[in-house]
Amino acid sequence: MLSAILAKITAAPESVSPEEWVEKHVSKIPYSPNAGIVRLSPIQKRVLRAITDRNTRTVSIVACVQSGKSLASELALAWFVANAPGPAMWLDLTDDSAKDQSEGRLQELFNNCRPVKNLFNADKNKMRKSTMIFSNGMTLWAAGARNKRNLQRRSIKYIFGDETWLWEPGRMAEAEARTTAFRGGKCVFLSQAGFCGDDTDRKFLSTSAARWNFRCTQCGQLFEPAIGQLEWNGGKPVGGKRDFTAVADSARLVCPHCGNAFRFSERQLDALNAGGEFVDSNPGAPAHAKGFQWNAFASMDWGQIAVMFLQAKDAANRGDVSDLRAFYQKRLAQPWDAGDSEANALVETSVPEGNFRLREAWEHEAGFDSRTAQIVPANLRSPETFPLRFLTVDVQMNHFYWIVRAWDERGNSRLLDCGIAQTFADIKKLANENGIFPAFVGIDSGFEPERVFRFCAENNFTALRGSPKHEWTFDKSGKIRRPFSPREFVDCGNGQIARRHFFSNLRIKDILHTIRAGNTGISWEIPSDAPANYLQMLSSERRNDEKQIWEQIGNRPNHFFDCETMNLATAAMLGIVG
Repeated sequence: MLSAILAKITAAPESVSPEEWVEKHVSKIPYSPNAGIVRLSPIQKRVLRAITDRNTRTVSIVACVQSGKSLASELALAWFVANAPGPAMWLDLTDDSAKDQSEGRLQELFNNCRPVKNLFNADKNKMRKSTMIFSNGMTLWAAGARNKRNLQRRSIKYIFGDETWLWEPGRMAEAEARTTAFRGGKCVFLSQAGFCGDDTDRKFLSTSAARWNFRCTQCGQLFEPAIGQLEWNGGKPVGGKRDFTAVADSARLVCPHCGNAFRFSERQLDALNAGGEFVDSNPGAPAHAKGFQWNAFASMDWGQIAVMFLQAKDAANRGDVSDLRAFYQKRLAQPWDAGDSEANALVETSVPEGNFRLREAWEHEAGFDSRTAQIVPANLRSPETFPLRFLTVDVQMNHFYWIVRAWDERGNSRLLDCGIAQTFADIKKLANENGIFPAFVGIDSGFEPERVFRFCAENNFTALRGSPKHEWTFDKSGKIRRPFSPREFVDCGNGQIARRHFFSNLRIKDILHTIRAGNTGISWEIPSDAPANYLQMLSSERRNDEKQIWEQIGNRPNHFFDCETMNLATAAMLGIVG
């Protein structure tokens, strides 16, 4: 019995390449789209070869989703079990997801790989979801990276870390520290792209950082497929919409060397991949540190890529860059730079412009009758009514950003003017010049609130404040709820009282985004000569669905965007929108 165990432990690896070993011994991969066919792509073969190379200590894989990056690592783990056993750990994000990985993928793969299945322990208690102890003495743990205890008091020869872009900072370094006791210890990190400068990005850049290149079947030159080499027809919006069918049908990938345009087909993709190579971008990296990156062009229909890119870009132009960020991270396998990246440059700062200019009168502007507190349509306005326009102001340390937007009774609006003021007196002057009803001057009270409250009290203006709260109740039963608070009063002393409203940052910005996206039938117009800094600030925030907040994109100024948010909040309080 002992001799049989020793024979399994000391058995020499088969004298075939890792990819040949896989094709010989893995009968099927049940969870793969091609479950009954074990056919490794050229990319997977090269990655598998690097992981199993005894001289490699670190492998960093940053690749698009659903392109086989996990499968290559799982096959390498099976090869280690059968050919070079040692304590191993597969790290997923959480303990539960690691157990799912073990049960749904690793054990299914091992069951269909005879050399590994032959090493299954007869004691079923030693072949659990989270811990597998093979009969050759190798132990494999499946654990969560979030649980610090999983990496404590263990020496591990092989660590596989999955989707490291979601890991906490420093956890990858902790994992690497667990392998130093073994001469042949190694870490394999695999992930979609995350953010510029995160642990996954820095680890990849410290390796050879090789990127997958197609080989042109016409000129024989290597080139890295990129969104800039993709051409299509029908991409220009017509009537506010793009012809995505025309985009998908006409997409061509152009070789930057000879100009030949390739139309997508599975056969064409296979031909470009067959001659492809990984090209190092960091030749000064240590020989033991290998990095591999490839994007969706190597595995996905290019027409679909073009459509996904344009849809994400359209959303970004409406102020929501989350789809564009996901496109770069998940499809192009490029880290997202929220501050100053080429990707952000693709977010057009221009918005659909109206056929009018700043400060131009609007014939459809409604009126406000302060005697009856009623909104009246444009055709019923009289000299006694105020124009229905709101002046909203974002307060800074030494100056103020402001906008004036006009509204009609149905919620349609257009920007009349915007700018930067130097003093509170300038704000009062703007209100008078634009004929604005005093209560419709809204001033942000988040900065220097006491000064704002006094100024509002003196002029009967309204103090506004964004809040993380989603809604407020307006009756005792709690049935009437609004995305803004009832009117509150702030005692400023000396008999002065300021009027204040809170509003939901999330809800009001959601409404603004929906209106700007053209999904409500309400027009939200911008003059043809709107200032560039105003246009740029309209694309300064994005919605974070996970945190349920709108957040600033990097260091982009967002002052005019805040002014527009407060303007819409005022309209919501009057029941015009929302």
